[in-house]
Amino acid sequence: MNILVFNQSFFPLSETFVHRQVVGLSEYHNVTMLTYRYENQDKFPVDAEKELLAPYRGLPDKLITKVLRLAKGQGYKLSFQNRSLVEGLIKRNKIDVIHAHFGPSGIELLPVAKKLNIPMVVSFHGIDAAPAMLGDPEYAANIQKVIGYANAVIIVSPHFIDTLKLSRFSNKVHLIPYGTDEQKFLPADLPDREKIVIQHVGRLVAKKGVPDLIAAFAGLCGRYDNLELRIIGDGPEMQTCRDLVDQLDLGDKIVLLGSKPHAVVNEYMKDADIYVLNSRTDDKGDMEGLPNSILEAMSMEKAVVSTYHAGIPQAIQDGINGLLVKERDNEALAAALEKLIKDRDLRRRLSVEARKMIITHFSANGMEKRIRSVFAEL
Repeated sequence: MNILVFNQSFFPLSETFVHRQVVGLSEYHNVTMLTYRYENQDKFPVDAEKELLAPYRGLPDKLITKVLRLAKGQGYKLSFQNRSLVEGLIKRNKIDVIHAHFGPSGIELLPVAKKLNIPMVVSFHGIDAAPAMLGDPEYAANIQKVIGYANAVIIVSPHFIDTLKLSRFSNKVHLIPYGTDEQKFLPADLPDREKIVIQHVGRLVAKKGVPDLIAAFAGLCGRYDNLELRIIGDGPEMQTCRDLVDQLDLGDKIVLLGSKPHAVVNEYMKDADIYVLNSRTDDKGDMEGLPNSILEAMSMEKAVVSTYHAGIPQAIQDGINGLLVKERDNEALAAALEKLIKDRDLRRRLSVEARKMIITHFSANGMEKRIRSVFAEL
């Protein structure tokens, strides 16, 4: 099968799951990658043909496209001349199916797919299926057109069924949560120490709830003097977090490490006793899918504290392989962390069960196999 895989960019550091899926398809099919930007190719190699689009093919193309967008709205995403270029690529490479990653990519290629009567698979990953974007009536209407045309719709969390209004399309909806490489993210022995290290990894954006995590941690520091919170990530809330650490006088307890390469993150993770991700739907409606960092932490046998948010409860069963609290409940977050701080045996039990869950239900190989099965059914 000849597959055209399209995304706005290949591959941002936060989209390791897209890389795994493209690699998994390329091992069994002829894959052509199409995008506006290639990045991190040294970190995410793929044995596939690569085609690069420019947003516009010169000034005339830009002017014509802008006029058409004014007339036709958000559905006219791909530029006037790029449509012809993509049509030529599809014919030249004898493409059998288009795989669009994220809703906006589906909107962009839908007119070409319909014109050439090419089957389409569209994968939704998080923000593209969240109220933050679906609150725009024009985007929501175009997404319904994509879903209506698509031969298969892949989602990573059951809540997408409601947000994307997928109930009437149940025959072509495939719930395939992300998987992680359990042979790469392995458990490691922790040093014999009194200090307990709590680790967070993720962009410092509102949906991660890091300022509230810092506030909850501050209360625990009043009762325990052997704690350290390490925060890996950068983003618009970095200054807020720095100011809060200063206000609470916790510079010796909270380490804001900024963004780090994946290999460095893994080394910090190996040294952590507890992993925490305080996810929530932010004030603009942005939300998670199923965060990769949680799956990686579980694979590394870390006791995880997170929230009843989006796809997270798919992976974590409260009290069995991790602890979950309600969104924006700082007292419950602190109580869950304290439970693990006080009970080494509980940390160990939850962490062992966490890795079992990954191996059984959330392995990367399993994800890739299920993705391939979707294409096999077309």
